[in-house]
Amino acid sequence: MAEGDFRRFWWAGTTDALGTQTSGLALPLLLLALGSSPATVGMVAGVSAGCGILMGPFAAVLADRGARKTVMVSAALVAAGAVAFVALGTLLGEPPLWQLVAAVIVERTATSCQAAASAGTVAALVPAARYPWAVSRLQAGEQAGLVVGPVLGGALFQLARWLPFLADALSYLISALCVASMRADLRTRRDGETEAGRPATAGGLAAAGRGFLRELGAGAAFVRREPFLRFVVLWSSMMSLLLAALSYGTIFTLQNAGAGGGPVGAVLAVAGAAGLAGALLAPRLAHALPGARLVIAVSWLLVVPTVGLSLTTRVWACALLFGAISLLLPAAAVVLQSRAVEVTPHELQSRTGTVLATATGLAAAAGPVAAGGVAAVGGTGGTALCCAAAFAVLALWSTRRAPGVLGKEPA
Repeated sequence: MAEGDFRRFWWAGTTDALGTQTSGLALPLLLLALGSSPATVGMVAGVSAGCGILMGPFAAVLADRGARKTVMVSAALVAAGAVAFVALGTLLGEPPLWQLVAAVIVERTATSCQAAASAGTVAALVPAARYPWAVSRLQAGEQAGLVVGPVLGGALFQLARWLPFLADALSYLISALCVASMRADLRTRRDGETEAGRPATAGGLAAAGRGFLRELGAGAAFVRREPFLRFVVLWSSMMSLLLAALSYGTIFTLQNAGAGGGPVGAVLAVAGAAGLAGALLAPRLAHALPGARLVIAVSWLLVVPTVGLSLTTRVWACALLFGAISLLLPAAAVVLQSRAVEVTPHELQSRTGTVLATATGLAAAAGPVAAGGVAAVGGTGGTALCCAAAFAVLALWSTRRAPGVLGKEPA
């Protein structure tokens, strides 16, 4: 195991998550402060995320062809520039909506490419027996960003609206430096080879271009053939949609109740701390309980705190309830993600991971749109109630399907 490189990879992801959460809280607060409605805020978040996700599959092919580190570093630098542009526009005054949307779309596109390229890094750095440990540590780093990021974002936003975006830009630069300093060879094949292993000479460029298109669909084809991966796609996509909707619904609820950036950030920070604890406990829970039983239990347990979120506007109650959701979810996520890495061939890691990331990302992009629409029609509390009903339906489906796909360990 390349421990030094895994630490660098962990720091890159953790720093990135910290910056993303810092500006992620500030963006809806900025849009609301500039006079945008909750529906508009949700639309901006959803459209920008959806547009960015479309580039992920192309970056995944390049990563599996041997450009993994190059894609990750380049994408982080582009994202840094885009967020810095938002910071500059906000510093100079009140930026128009189109300027914010354009910059956020560029940033989301870059981060989608970065995530796609990084999908195969765990398999390149960590032996298979330690996949659950590695996935849980990476999740713990992301959750640590959820703890500090919202508090930092809320505090910086109250000092100056442009500061959270500057902090995010700096986090992307640090992430790029961490990845660039990794010494391990992250390629899945030697440079200068095509998919079939032949040198990529000038005469073979046309065939290489056709091969690129075939490679683009290889990850999706593999997911279609694997019942377990199909389950992961559907379960994770629904979770992403519902959690994104709940996050924005909670922001709308608290903002409508008069809470400022600080209290909203504190709620998300409590949720992040609970998620960090859940990620650290996840390997033990995964070892103690069969995978199917753990996934089913988590699916059902999420219903109760979600119902509670529909019944309160108090900051402390929202923090506790959202924290309960964040505490429960990592255990099931670690089981599913580590198994997905294990069943996927090394040469398909980025492309298969990008299929999963694209599905969950598109679902997450729909979450803010759904939250804004429900808030406009049925009030801010209606979002959580709708999510609770959807969680119950997902739990019923998981109870039926999970034993069949998680009942046996992969060969």
